[in-house]
Amino acid sequence: MTEFNLEGKKALITGGGSGINFALAKGLYNLGCSVLIADISLQKIAKEWLLSTETSQASQRALFHEADVTNWAHLEELFDVFERQFNGQVPDIVVPGAGLYEPSTNTFWGDQDSTNGSRYKIFDVNILHPIKMTRIAVRRMTRAGKKPGVILHLSSIVAQKPSVTNPLYSVSKQALSQFVRCMEPLERLAGIRVVAVAPGVVDTPLFRDSAKAREHIDLENDFLLPPDEVVKGMIALITDSKYPSGTVLEVADIGGWREVKLLNDSGPQGRASASRAKAVEAIKLVEEALRKDLRGSRL
Repeated sequence: MTEFNLEGKKALITGGGSGINFALAKGLYNLGCSVLIADISLQKIAKEWLLSTETSQASQRALFHEADVTNWAHLEELFDVFERQFNGQVPDIVVPGAGLYEPSTNTFWGDQDSTNGSRYKIFDVNILHPIKMTRIAVRRMTRAGKKPGVILHLSSIVAQKPSVTNPLYSVSKQALSQFVRCMEPLERLAGIRVVAVAPGVVDTPLFRDSAKAREHIDLENDFLLPPDEVVKGMIALITDSKYPSGTVLEVADIGGWREVKLLNDSGPQGRASASRAKAVEAIKLVEEALRKDLRGSRL
């Protein structure tokens, strides 16, 4: 397999309005790739960046389309919009990167009412959206004869670290890593590589702007990985032929990358692989939920 040259390529990225996926969009654009960012909204810095790209050459574009990734019709529409914007072309690169961190939405331990809703939204965003988007991408790429194509997923080190404090998030990322491994034969069958990056704790708005998330992360004492380091790993996964379909690449330190093995893996490595500073406080949140359960049983 030859190296995947980004010059002139086109990428579709969900969750690109902020954080890691926005940093990836910029990184790809700087290497000659056009990008369509999909998200429910854009952070100010993303809006300003998109405006700044409007003065660049017409052959390369950076665009935004509002979308709710939990709505499968929106996912299908994203590809339609992409093809309209890029003269009927399908993406060379698809990144279903939108995701939720458990304390940001309805949580396992915060669930005190079995009749309130019928699902955990985190699974819709973190599991069902990337799987469905992969299916759409494979169908569109295959029909268009798009070879090679790359589908890059955003997993996490918590796929290997069971967490009683954030069980739904941990489960969602483990499911995604396993899904990527299931797609290993796709490179041989269709010329499409499906790969994943598994970052440690990253310095993004997901943690800095969420009071709930900061109950689990100590911004002063935990090591938070710079987003640009994760982007380097993501771009390597896209462009480097040494990462075949099914690869899960852990990025948990500056220059500390390694491929995660399916069996007999040594576990997450690097400074960003552990957020120890608030571990005791996080367990207290579980204990409080159990006390509420106990009080409820006495009513």
